[in-house]
Amino acid sequence: MTGPIRKFYRHIVVVAGLFALLLGIGCVGYVLIEGWSWTDSIYMTVITISTVGFSEIHPLTHMGRVFTGVMIFLGIIATAYAFSALADVIVSGDFRSLLWRRRMQNRIDKLNGHFIVCGYGRVGEQVVNELLANKVPLVVIETMATLGPELEDLGVIPVEGNATDDTALLRAGIEKASGICCCLPNDSDNVYVVLTARALNPDLTIISRANSHESERKLQIAGVNHVINPYVTSGRRMARQLIHPNILEFMDVVMHRDEVDILIEDIGVSERSTLRDQTIEDTEVRRRLGANILAVRRPDGETFVNPGVEFALRAGDTLIALGTPEQLDQLATEAEDRKNAG
Repeated sequence: MTGPIRKFYRHIVVVAGLFALLLGIGCVGYVLIEGWSWTDSIYMTVITISTVGFSEIHPLTHMGRVFTGVMIFLGIIATAYAFSALADVIVSGDFRSLLWRRRMQNRIDKLNGHFIVCGYGRVGEQVVNELLANKVPLVVIETMATLGPELEDLGVIPVEGNATDDTALLRAGIEKASGICCCLPNDSDNVYVVLTARALNPDLTIISRANSHESERKLQIAGVNHVINPYVTSGRRMARQLIHPNILEFMDVVMHRDEVDILIEDIGVSERSTLRDQTIEDTEVRRRLGANILAVRRPDGETFVNPGVEFALRAGDTLIALGTPEQLDQLATEAEDRKNAG
């Protein structure tokens, strides 16, 4: 539970406890001083501390009037404190923040198969932009509360908190997510997030940033599916840009859906697929659909690049295919990959 929510509930508990204490004191006082029944004492206490102005239900003794005056005074103080606490919550923005958090949480609770990005720094921002370009449901965990409205404006559901905290991951819907990308600047924090995420969702696809070669091995042991070192990746990209500028520019165009009608996507072959146990030649994917199968990745991780026409597809294979969005959607439908179909 975050600070503003704790503060809000703390005010409620204090105010409720204060009025309960006054009610108890008043009831006992009227029973002992006036000798009234518990029902009459409770009623008299309520109308006294609420200062509604009703007349006494029985004539009061001198001591009873003094006690009633004290109760009225205490009731005014308690009411003033209650209004002050409420005003403090509203003026400080905590109440508005609480409602906003509840609204975000309700949206997350409706998600299924979404992606989570931990950290919205320089790397995390690029990951978010790319995922948004592909129109996938996305939740971002970030410690800086000021980034919440900005992320929401982008179409992202933000979760304020530390990704190394189990509570933040659970609030982000880790148990129903399809994948998580750990973009925290500290490698040890990424390792901790990976361990927690893998324990909460064993089937999760986990991608993590690593700043050193030593950390890559630790992240793989922790359960990461793919480790990305941004420094190594950017260095290789710069070198390849020098050597093969046209190829990389073509790949950039292909990987951005909004710029051209051709994409590269990975599509899984299910047990019920019509492509199962058929050769690439038998499937006639190129002739019928217009899509091209560039590579096939087996469940054990073995990858076959540019497979021949006699290559047999199996259930569990992942097809790396090139084509238009419509062609790839049709291929995904035949492969019964519900993640990409339609």
